[in-house]
Order: sequence, then C-alpha cells, then structure tokens
Amino acid sequence: MQWSVFGWHPALLTAIGFGLAFLLTAFWTKKGAAWGLMDLPRERRVHATPRPYTGGMAIFLAFNLALLLTGGLHFPHLGPIGSGGLVIFLLGLVDDKYDLSSGIKLVVQFLVAAFIAGAGIRIGYLTNPFGEMVVLGWKGYPLTILWLVLTINVINLIDGLDGLAAGVAAIAGLSLMVIGLGLGQSAAVFLCAILVGVLLGFLPYNFYPARVFMGNSGAYFLGYLLGVISVIGALKLPTALALAIPVFAMGIPFLDTFWAVWRRWRNGEQIMRGDRYHIHHLLLTSGLGMKESVLILYGLSLVSGLASIFLSRATLLLGFLIVLAGLGLLFLCLYGLMVLQSTVQDREEEEKRSW
Repeated sequence: MQWSVFGWHPALLTAIGFGLAFLLTAFWTKKGAAWGLMDLPRERRVHATPRPYTGGMAIFLAFNLALLLTGGLHFPHLGPIGSGGLVIFLLGLVDDKYDLSSGIKLVVQFLVAAFIAGAGIRIGYLTNPFGEMVVLGWKGYPLTILWLVLTINVINLIDGLDGLAAGVAAIAGLSLMVIGLGLGQSAAVFLCAILVGVLLGFLPYNFYPARVFMGNSGAYFLGYLLGVISVIGALKLPTALALAIPVFAMGIPFLDTFWAVWRRWRNGEQIMRGDRYHIHHLLLTSGLGMKESVLILYGLSLVSGLASIFLSRATLLLGFLIVLAGLGLLFLCLYGLMVLQSTVQDREEEEKRSW
C-alpha cells in the first residue's frame, strides 16, 4: 500500500485540511451572523433558531487553500475540476440566498457536469463480467454527466440534521481514500485526504447543537467533489462491479434519494417536491433525538463504506454476493421506512383531528 502521494503523507494532508477548516469555519460563523446570512426556521427545517449558512464558504475556501499550499493545483485536470467546483459552489450560495427553482439548479448542474466530461474527466469503460472491458466511447459522456448531477444532489438531500451531511461525506471520502491507497490512485487519494480533513475541521462547529450550517453551497460542493473523485478513482477500477463501489461508499445519501424518488412517484407527487419524510426526519419523529439519529446514520454509513472497500478488492463471486446483500438490505430498509412513514402520517392525522 502506497503511503505517500506526490510527496505528501495522507495524514499530513488531512491535518492541513483540518487546521484550515477549523480556523475558517470559526471566521465565517461570525461573519455569517454579523452579515445576516442566516438560515431561518421554516417548513421542513428542524432548527428552531436562525443559524448562519456560511459554513459552505469555509469548506470551499479551506479545500482550495489546502490544494494551493500543497501544490495540488498543478495536477492534471485540476483546472477544470476547480472551475466546475467554483460554479457549483456559487450556485449553492445564490440558492441559499434566493431559493432558486429546481429547473435553474438542474440546468447549471448539467452544464457543469458536461463541462467536466468534455474536459476529459469521464467514465471511459464498463467491465463485462463475462468478457473483456467495454469501451464506452461517446456513451461515457452522458453517463458521467448523470453521475455528477446525481452525486451533487444526493449529498444535498441528506443535509437535514446537524452534522449529518458533513459526517456522512467524511466517511464516504475516507472509504474512497482507502480504496485509492490500495490501488495507487494518487490523485484520488490526495483529494480525499484533504476533503476528509476539511470536513473533520468543520464538524466541531456543525455537529449538534450546530453553530453554523454548510448551506446548499457546501452540500453541492461536497457532492460534486465526491462525484469527481469517484470518476478519477473508484470508477476506473478494472472490476465488473466498479459502479457499485462509490454507490456503497455514499450508501446512506443514495438510499435516502432512492427512497425520496420512490415514495413521491408511488404517491403521484412531483419528484422534486420537498417533504418531511426523509430518513433523518423519520428517525426524529420515531422518538430519537437529533444526536442519536445522526450517530445511527454515521454507523450505517460506516458499514456501507466498509462494504465498498471490500467490494473494491473482492473476487467476482464475492462481489456479486456483497451487492446482492446490499440489495436485500435496501428492500428491508424501504419496508421499514414505509412503516415509519405510515406511523408518522397516522400521528399527524390524529393531531389534526385533535385541533
């Protein structure tokens, strides 16, 4: 296992990201409150008092400053990656302030994803378990675009409780880093090490009770980075199940997104319409506290991340067994979520009748 990437130990990169994020989050927490950049309590929010949403600024600046200080800006393709990240971050920042429509956000996300794929950062092939690798050619462009738009949004959807998105993203980044270390994927390891450090430096301010939120700017940027890192790392593995590896690494966000799409489609509702039946909402309404709900989802994310690491090194047969086990757990989770949602809806109906 390679413990040095471009002359830097991953632990040192993580420490640099941590220190920068810790200092910048303190700064932007104060500035957000002073400038009135506050996330106000409203429908589908669980916080009762206003909180600054400027944590995304700290995450974005800490990550890019760490790249600058460690020489990472000289990596191939980092120009397009940085440019796309800037646009995605600014999109989230404007969305935090003006609450943009879903259509506008999706258009910008697709354009950024298309730019990244056009710059040469794309899924080049899929592996045929019964034969040779399949070169995707032009088909790699739409697949990469869809993947990046998906990852941008899955992290944003899970960002509903104090510390949840940051912790889950840190676990996903750590999983992808371990996979990259085992396979000598230096660029992916470098980016993951800094990202994990930045998130660990941000979490002391964001974990319950949060003093600052990452906002859509931070959530979009994290989803974008994890998507790009997957494309240059885990999705290039010569294994039949390469696509499943980053999905497992980001297991809880993908599960929550699948659950959201499925329940809204089943109820005949608009897919993009928000509600209070995400996994974290249901855990809260089941009687768990915010901290307990977040820690449970951390634990599940860790299990899913470990599965992604095993999947990256598994034989074809063992890999299929892991995926089948994951699908079985998916159906069990969906059934449990349906039961929780039904219980919550019954309780809400009883409360309405009592009024």
